Amino acid sequence: MLAGLEEADRGYKAAEEAIIGAKALQKMRLERRLAFLGTLGNNAPFIGLFGTVIGVVQAFEGLSTESATNAQAGAGAPQVVMAAIAEALVATAVGLAVAIPAVVAFNFFQRHSRAILANTEALSRVLMSYLVGDGAPLPKPTTPEGKD
Repeated sequence: MLAGLEEADRGYKAAEEAIIGAKALQKMRLERRLAFLGTLGNNAPFIGLFGTVIGVVQAFEGLSTESATNAQAGAGAPQVVMAAIAEALVATAVGLAVAIPAVVAFNFFQRHSRAILANTEALSRVLMSYLVGDGAPLPKPTTPEGKD
């Protein structure tokens, strides 16, 4: 809005272009780190799933490498399998523990950014309607004490 007010004395078109430029800069500033949060939220579960697959592969490998006598007796195989599966589930949990807060933060900041930009758009339309309707330039903004 301030960009439009500063250019209002130059006419409607100058004020409109100043507002468009200021909105573009504000949008870039607001969305600067949203891509990182979105990427983190989307890819962390896959990293956890990859760890899960590795853990399950290790479980099957441990099961297959047990000696024939231990496998027939059932003595060491369940512990090897359980340890590998537990490790796999930890990888899944870590992936989800990273992804869920990242997605929540992404959604929060995206909504916040949209709200700010929508308010800016509404206020800029009010200013533009004033400039078009009156045809006269707006007075320069003053400080609260009435001093320029």
